[in-house]
Amino acid sequence: MGWQCGAVTRYGLVKQKPDDRDYQFVAASRKSLPAAVDLRTTGYVPPVMDQGSAGTCSAHATASALRFLLRKEKLQDFPPSRLFLYYVTRVYVEGVSPSEDSGCALRDVAKAIATYHVCNERYMEYDDTKIAEQPPALAVANARLHTTFTYRAVQQSLSALKGALASGYPVVVGIQVYDSFETEEVARTGVVPMPAEGEQCLGGHAVYLVAFEDATRTFTLCNSWSSAWGQGGFFKLSYDYLTNPDLACDFWMTTGFQ
Repeated sequence: MGWQCGAVTRYGLVKQKPDDRDYQFVAASRKSLPAAVDLRTTGYVPPVMDQGSAGTCSAHATASALRFLLRKEKLQDFPPSRLFLYYVTRVYVEGVSPSEDSGCALRDVAKAIATYHVCNERYMEYDDTKIAEQPPALAVANARLHTTFTYRAVQQSLSALKGALASGYPVVVGIQVYDSFETEEVARTGVVPMPAEGEQCLGGHAVYLVAFEDATRTFTLCNSWSSAWGQGGFFKLSYDYLTNPDLACDFWMTTGFQ
């Protein structure tokens, strides 16, 4: 199973390359972990968004994690501009042509925020047909008013992922998506199965993790296909899915401010 499969535009996750300079999240002891955590009960999880047909999933997942942190820290709550993030990551960090809907790596989104910050959505509203448009001057000026955020890489282990959620923060993650992800059953139930033998790989997709439950051995994640999909925009994956490096990668959490 490779990470360069499929050609569906909205699966816009680009797998990042290893980097020993990444700051790592240190998980708590397994013995101290609860049997379940659901960050949706905090009131900090923002509304589910819709990326449309553009490959902006990495920007969507990261913007949601940022807004969660703003709410958690009782700072000024604003919707980070997904289009701004997608543009500055692709064009300024990754050197991609503005018109190329190439997707982007999650670490590069973090680098873009550290360098260019992020503006309020009102200064660069989301439109999946306008990915090539350069951020206007007001958007750039507004972004400079906002602080930068600190990030931690999370190890791909059950204890680390559960520990991150138990510490009170969502985890942005990339998953490998197969045919079953787009079935009517998954759209209705929000329960994503392990890929079956012979299923076609559609590509990499960025989402974010908000809950786990030992009783069912499942994680709950938020998609960016509107609240009409899945369980109000959320879906479930097994522990085995997210801890398999062939099926998931690139785990990040936003933990504070610089």
